[in-house]
Amino acid sequence: MERMAAGAFRGGYDKRFRLTVAALALSFAAAITGCSTSGGAPSADRSLPPTPATTEDIATMTSPPASDSTPITIDITGQSVRGVLHNNTTARALIDQLPLTLTFRDHGGQEKIADLPAPLTLEGMPAGSDAEPLTIGYYAPEQALVLYYEYVGHFNGIVRIGTFEDLAAVRDQGGGFTATLDLAP
Repeated sequence: MERMAAGAFRGGYDKRFRLTVAALALSFAAAITGCSTSGGAPSADRSLPPTPATTEDIATMTSPPASDSTPITIDITGQSVRGVLHNNTTARALIDQLPLTLTFRDHGGQEKIADLPAPLTLEGMPAGSDAEPLTIGYYAPEQALVLYYEYVGHFNGIVRIGTFEDLAAVRDQGGGFTATLDLAP
């Protein structure tokens, strides 16, 4: 009899214990979901990427031309992709190097990257940024030009210098490829 009572008590205790642990876990999860960093300590940009686009959206994704920018072409294996470079010091430093023929490689399934022959100035530019698809960027730590085809979160060293118009033409290039950047005619 004592054994049955002890087993019943232990079973009841185990059930209450499991329910308490589950309730605490849910409370903890709810609390951290709404939390942000505190104490003024520096933190990474925690903004969420935009809602993923469908395959059809991505295939036709284009970037609107910006005013006060310099039109360029990016010739990729015989296909001409239009782009623009912003009016900032880093973009102007790239313009001074055009025309450029670069060898791009895929990096992380989100961008195509190519080493530049000379560094670009960072004067007056923020220490870092994020990059939306269709962004032309400069990644200062590697002295590289980057064509982003997926969202990339905030990293120190990313400098946005322009945009390009044909996501699929860049994204669908396999392995290494050569592209020539020049001022648009």
